[in-house]
Amino acid sequence: MKNLIKDLADCEKPYEKALMYGVESLSDAELFAIILKSGTKDISSIDLANKIFNIHPLYKGLVSLKYLHREDLTKIKGIGDIKATIILSLAELSHRLSTKILYDNLQFNSPDSIAKYYIEKCKYLRNECTYLMLFSTAHILIKEILLSKGTVNQALISPREIFIEALRYEAVYIVLVHNHPSGVPEPSLCDIEVTKKIKEAGKLIDINLSDHIIVGNNRYVSMLERGMI
Repeated sequence: MKNLIKDLADCEKPYEKALMYGVESLSDAELFAIILKSGTKDISSIDLANKIFNIHPLYKGLVSLKYLHREDLTKIKGIGDIKATIILSLAELSHRLSTKILYDNLQFNSPDSIAKYYIEKCKYLRNECTYLMLFSTAHILIKEILLSKGTVNQALISPREIFIEALRYEAVYIVLVHNHPSGVPEPSLCDIEVTKKIKEAGKLIDINLSDHIIVGNNRYVSMLERGMI
């Protein structure tokens, strides 16, 4: 039987240690143990945290939380629906925070700056999603819209929907962004054909497609930089 939290010295118990030395003194497992609040009669909350951190076959530690499903968590003794919901909410909140911080510090004035934001935003997505960025005459972002959420490897882009949204918000420039869950951002023939069609349609109503960016695993392809549009 492993040592339980109650068996530890006060200076080693997560709550007491945080009060004495600050939360920054805690390990990832100790911080997570505070979130879990309790373990089971046979395992401490710290050991339970480490068990969760190592359940995914590929991703380990804190990053694994974003790749776990409810079913993965509830298979662990000591994790029911309530704790699973807390864990999933914590992972989502952490992801939103990191994305928000990045968003607030970007100017979206280059393919690289746009790609950085969407690489982080799409990092954990399992399906292909397409986003529409609407810009003013001064190329200031007016709005971001999720256009479509597809299957594992295909998002459906409707040119009609793109320009309805662009006209609604009086956008002058638009940028399309979508992710490849495979991690490889190379554009498909379909990506190229659809992009050219949207570019040509935009010319008729003076709404310019500035770029179509595909993001993958810490990589991106800008069709503008590739000379494809």
